[in-house]
Amino acid sequence: MSEENRDEREDQGLYSVGVVENDPEYRSFLLAELKSSGIASRVQHWSSAEQFLRDEDRQSLDLLILDIDLSGISGVQLSGILALKQPELPILILSNLTSDEAIFEAIKNGVKGYLLKSELPDVQNAIRIVMNGGAMITPTIALRVMASFQKGPSAGPDLTDRERQILELMVRGKTIKAVAEFLLLSPHTVHDYVKRIYKKLEVHNRAELVRKVQDLQLI
Repeated sequence: MSEENRDEREDQGLYSVGVVENDPEYRSFLLAELKSSGIASRVQHWSSAEQFLRDEDRQSLDLLILDIDLSGISGVQLSGILALKQPELPILILSNLTSDEAIFEAIKNGVKGYLLKSELPDVQNAIRIVMNGGAMITPTIALRVMASFQKGPSAGPDLTDRERQILELMVRGKTIKAVAEFLLLSPHTVHDYVKRIYKKLEVHNRAELVRKVQDLQLI
């Protein structure tokens, strides 16, 4: 794409937007939102980071909207790859994953915005801010960032992004079945994650788990 064409589209407030999202239902909501917004001249989508990286059409994007919780290469890993391969491409994270580790790693990789999937109505405004040279994190994420700085060093367990995500859902009271349905995993897989979480936190039931999370300020 020529710089002249890109500049002309940007003057009109229209952008070529890419979406990497593996949840078909949410992807449909997001694509519909973008197509009806009048902010995107073109919308492309991929279901995985691997599929995205193989497509040379990604070079024509003005902005990428990226989920973190992808199978295979994660969104955080993809943002790191693109920081080297396509550093001029602004990235906006749109994810359910809110672990401090994921947030800070994504920001270190140069993403320009971080929103929760529940904050879909903010996407249009976030795109405008990012494409005008700014950055955006919603109040929910900003609070997590501030809390992380304020609570100081912790001797907490070394949990993976997926384990932290499942831990958050469990502490909110979701059953293993509900967690599995929410994350599109099998109950057996979630049960294996829960066993590892219990072992790392040295607890034996949900009540002990909640107390340990509160004591260590893990969420």
